[in-house]
Amino acid sequence: MNYLQLYKANPRILSLGMMLVFFSSFGQTFVVSLYIPDFMEAFGISASGFSSLYAAATLLSAATLIFVGKKIDHIPLKRFALFVVTGILVACLLAAASWNLVALFFGIYTMRFFGQGLLMHTAMTTMSRYFSRARGKALSIAALGFPMGEAVFPILVASSIGLFGWRETLVLSAVLIGMVLVPFTIVSLNRIRRAHIYEGQSEAESRKASEEEQAQKLWKQREVFRTPWFYLFAPTVFLIGFLQTNLFFFQTFIAEDKGWSTEWMAGSITAYAASSITMSMIAGPLVDRFSARGLFPFMLLPLAAGLVVLSAGTHPVTTPLYWLLVGFTGGMNAPVTSSLYAEIFGTRSLGTVRSLFTFVMVVSTALGPVVYSFFLDRGASFNQIHYVVMGVIVVNMLFVLFRMRRLSGR
Repeated sequence: MNYLQLYKANPRILSLGMMLVFFSSFGQTFVVSLYIPDFMEAFGISASGFSSLYAAATLLSAATLIFVGKKIDHIPLKRFALFVVTGILVACLLAAASWNLVALFFGIYTMRFFGQGLLMHTAMTTMSRYFSRARGKALSIAALGFPMGEAVFPILVASSIGLFGWRETLVLSAVLIGMVLVPFTIVSLNRIRRAHIYEGQSEAESRKASEEEQAQKLWKQREVFRTPWFYLFAPTVFLIGFLQTNLFFFQTFIAEDKGWSTEWMAGSITAYAASSITMSMIAGPLVDRFSARGLFPFMLLPLAAGLVVLSAGTHPVTTPLYWLLVGFTGGMNAPVTSSLYAEIFGTRSLGTVRSLFTFVMVVSTALGPVVYSFFLDRGASFNQIHYVVMGVIVVNMLFVLFRMRRLSGR
């Protein structure tokens, strides 16, 4: 089945996946960062102080995710999804009502936990579990919500903060969630069952797939930690979150270092959005045809190429080319990694498995700015940092290729 046929056969569940990812923007760095100047002014906190608070809140959300994320394996999807979408609504209200730094900390913690963490986790776990033959395409469709959010919410949030103020903008965000996402989730999951999913399979094939799933191993988190697969996949997952967070977080500083205008750097990010969407749509069919195992070792190559272009070039044309290459890795990430977990560990315990890798990803986004700032404060340049990172990527890729062949051959 092609994308159009798949969507026509399963519009509600695929639309829900996309919407959950789209609204996860409220807990993503590219939206939360828009509030930073107002947070600093309102609470009298320095930039380094807020960075520490933000990192601590993100790390706590990652730790909580390990315990809550696995519950999706045991709680009916509708109930779990409603808990998550209600949680991001309450998180926005909590942040809006913050009266001191402790309250702000919990506001940011809940936004990160429900937004960046659970909304993404729910969407990707559901797509991976409900689809098998067209899993890659389903994940690619859901992942479109991320670049859509990057294109829409920064403009809306920044404009709203300028017009109404930061507290009012957070309240308006909660109203939008309550008016759109909550009822959409209820309607989308009303009486839907996995048996209703159609991927072009026959009734006999559906029955066989169901029987195979029931025979799959039920994983516990400590068992996943003990497998060599976890230590094979985790470094790549960490590097993607670590690098993408830093490249967005330090974009204005990188532009200044290269002699580019902030406006040119920001405008060039459209190349990232375009390549991310394009690669996501390409990666889905590739996963369905060649498996995620075959694609995973090469996911970091475009990102590494982007760092080469960024480090070697100073001409303004370098900027969109660098973002274009980074976007290729960003577009591959969701359909490849989420399919990979299902291929290796099965779908019965997918929430348990994904929660661990989501934990790794969230930790990487918390540590990224801290690590970069540490080396920058000690005189390292962006180019020096990126040359080291490129070496790490090459070593990691060779390690993954070698170990995956050995583990697959067992």
